[in-house]
Formats: sequence, structure tokens, C-alpha cells
Amino acid sequence: MKLTIKLLVLAVAISFTACKSGDKKESDSKEKTEYAEADNDDANQIVEYNNVLVSLTDQNNAYLKRVDENLQKLAKGLANPNDRFAFIGIVSPYASSSISHSQLKPETPPSALSSDDQKYFKENVTGLNGTLAKIKDTYKALNDYIKAEDWKDDKSAKGNKLIDSIYSMSKTYYKYDENLLAKLEVIGDDAERIVLKTHPLKEYIFAMKDDRKAVGDFNKLIIETKNFKAEEGKIKSAYETLVAQNTKHTEMAAPDATKFPSKDGSFKNFNESFKDYLIEAKKTIRDASASGKLAESDLEDLIRKHDYMRTTYNYFVD
Repeated sequence: MKLTIKLLVLAVAISFTACKSGDKKESDSKEKTEYAEADNDDANQIVEYNNVLVSLTDQNNAYLKRVDENLQKLAKGLANPNDRFAFIGIVSPYASSSISHSQLKPETPPSALSSDDQKYFKENVTGLNGTLAKIKDTYKALNDYIKAEDWKDDKSAKGNKLIDSIYSMSKTYYKYDENLLAKLEVIGDDAERIVLKTHPLKEYIFAMKDDRKAVGDFNKLIIETKNFKAEEGKIKSAYETLVAQNTKHTEMAAPDATKFPSKDGSFKNFNESFKDYLIEAKKTIRDASASGKLAESDLEDLIRKHDYMRTTYNYFVD
């Protein structure tokens, strides 16, 4: 299966459930980093930097998904450019700028991080930004090529080459993205557990973090499956584990609404978003069992359902 940018995002970064949600079991103390013993000020600084970087990658992902949608349309148009509707309705993607109230910048890691980790983040953020700039330049060249109708001169050769180049650079981009988020998953979780140690709703927050991590792992299992029939038993077993986890957390007593207004409803909404994911996953497994393979459209639906779990999680913690 040729990976679109949407699926590339999942393939390289799904194990990191972004924005305050990386998880590591309490029993995994031997895997904790040097930041597990950080003071509260340093922990807050690390969590803040975590959120700044996640905001950057979210913003870039939104842009790259719009690029991906256009590339698929443009590729079809270049395959049949004489169709007068081939390039109609394609709007150039825009890169929105997120509003951040933090004084921390992605390019400048905080002093709370070790010198090695500061160097690591600087190098990967530089690579991330540089690659995205090249993608934008190449897309502009492609857009100019289409507008000038240069495909009439070379039978779409350069246009197809530019599209392939953007996909190739996207793989490079998401490697930097994966490096950043994988590092954040570990150190950010250690720091966040310090910050949340006395939080009155930590039981619910950690339950939701566990759920999102488990769904991320399941999505990763699904997308990395090359032979569904061979992995069907493993996938169905993993699905049943998710169902049991959702049932357990749905049966938790909701937060006291008199002490924490709206949190009871937010927790219920999160559990419902998890259940919606399970319904979608069940349909996907059934269809794949019948056809012998996983459909790309089904995988994209699972990505969207997982992303919505993130939205309902953020409603609770915000």
C-alpha cells in the first residue's frame, strides 16, 4: 500500500499520543529518566516545552494533510490533463500559525533539559523546519507548473516528479517528527507525573492517558499488518483487550460535579469517544476478515476516531 501523508503520520508517530498524553505504567520505574526526580519548576518547564513542540507538529500536520489531499487530486489530473475539470477546485494549502502564550520556542529547548537533550531537540527541530520549508517551496513550484499548463510540454513528467519529491521529503519530515515525539513521550511523561502528583483528578487523567495510549498501540498494530489473515487472531485479541479497558473505565464513578463542574460530563464524553472508536474498529476487522485485507479508507477512519479521543481528552484537562 502506498502511504499517503495521512497514513504516514500514523505509521511514524502514532505511538505518541500527543498533548499531555504520553504514558508509561507506574510499574515501569526502571525505565524512568533523570527527569523523574526533577523539582516542580523544572517539571513544569519540560511539560510546557512538550506542549509547545506538540503544537508545532499539530500545526504542520494540518498543513501537510491539506497538501496530501491536493497531491492526490493533482496526480489524477496529471494522468488525464485533457479533462477540462482535472485541476478545477484545488485550493492552495495554507499554513496556519498557532497562537502560543508560552515564552518557550521550539528552537530553544529549556535549561531544565540536559545539554545532550537540548542538542537533540535543536538538531531535530532544525531538520523538521528545514524539510517543511523545502516541501512548501516544491509545492509552490508544482502549483506554478500547473497554472502555466507546462504539462502540455512534457506530458506531465515534471509535475509527477515534483509530486514524488514532496512525498519523499514528507518521509524525511516525519522521521524528524518521530524523533521529537518519541523523546517527548518519555521525558514529558516523567515530568507530567511530577506535576500531576497532587492533582485531585489524576485518577481520571491517567485512565484516559492509558486509553489513548492503548488505542494508539492498536492503530499501530493495524497499520503495520502486512498479512491480515496471519495476524487476525492477534488483532482480535488486542481488540477484546481494548473493549475490557473501555468497560472498566466507563464503570468508574464519575468526578464529583459539585466539586468539579462539567468534569463528569467531559469524562463520559471521553469514554463515549473511546466506544465510538471500538465500533469503528469492529467494522474494520469484520470487513478485513471478509476481504482478507485492510482498506485504506478504514485505516483513515480509525485515525480520525483516535484523534477525536484526543479532543475529548483535552476538553477534560483544559
